[in-house]
Amino acid sequence: MVTFGAGVLDAAAEPLPVAPPSQSLVQPVWGFNGSCDPIDFDSVKIEYRRDRGYQLTITGIKPYTNMEVSLNSEPYDRKPAYLRTVVVGCVKNFIVVPLETPYYLTVPLAPLMGTKGVEIVGASGSVRRNAPRR
Repeated sequence: MVTFGAGVLDAAAEPLPVAPPSQSLVQPVWGFNGSCDPIDFDSVKIEYRRDRGYQLTITGIKPYTNMEVSLNSEPYDRKPAYLRTVVVGCVKNFIVVPLETPYYLTVPLAPLMGTKGVEIVGASGSVRRNAPRR
């Protein structure tokens, strides 16, 4: 018997059993086009390569094997002292494989430079690197 006016619920039904959490290797990601979020990085290096000039190399561990890692710079009217660049991980489909995998990302430094250097931002912190001496 269920009575709504008094706020009393008297039902003979037992609570529904709760299934134990599964340790599946495949987990859904919600969103129509997938999901993109800032991720952490382990190291930031600026290296000179004779054939390509100065290169920015970022390494870390991505949480999903099929995650694509890229850099996104914030737009500015004028070039700041340190141009903020965010390390972003994107999953383009609705199924991910939650196996941690190392990533290595190397890009030209010039488009990411501010007047003094570059600031790399991850999910839990940021690092500034000064421009190399010419």
